[in-house]
Amino acid sequence: MRKPSWVAVAGASAVMIAAGWKAGTAPLPDPFAAGDAVGVVPGLDPAPDSTSTAGDASAGPSGTFTGDAVATLYGTMQVEIVVSDGTIVDVRPLVLGLSDSQSRRINAQAVPILEQRVLEAQSASVSYVSGASYTSEGYLDSVASAISRAGI
Repeated sequence: MRKPSWVAVAGASAVMIAAGWKAGTAPLPDPFAAGDAVGVVPGLDPAPDSTSTAGDASAGPSGTFTGDAVATLYGTMQVEIVVSDGTIVDVRPLVLGLSDSQSRRINAQAVPILEQRVLEAQSASVSYVSGASYTSEGYLDSVASAISRAGI
């Protein structure tokens, strides 16, 4: 004898609810808890330009410019850019999110790609790295604020 379809649906739903309930009881880490992010100091304000020179009238700005500390779901991201005559010549990470192994793995893959894209485009308006959307957003927002500080 065939069981009514609602019995199968109800049974499958009960299994899914039970599995979700069990999975949902595991505590999630607080990504904004003090001390979770590598190098993050609570109350950190963006650092002023570490060095900058106006140069002559024909050359663009030169110096090292620190971007904003950008909070993401997986920790704070902050970079500084090195500018020579109005050209970005280096992007240096200062704070790269949380120190857990997954965040370190994602950042190790994504940050060099983002740095290359920023240097090639001379802009923070570049595409995100697939699989690293939080890293990409925080990194590029920090780069954008550093570019703004540099006036380029």
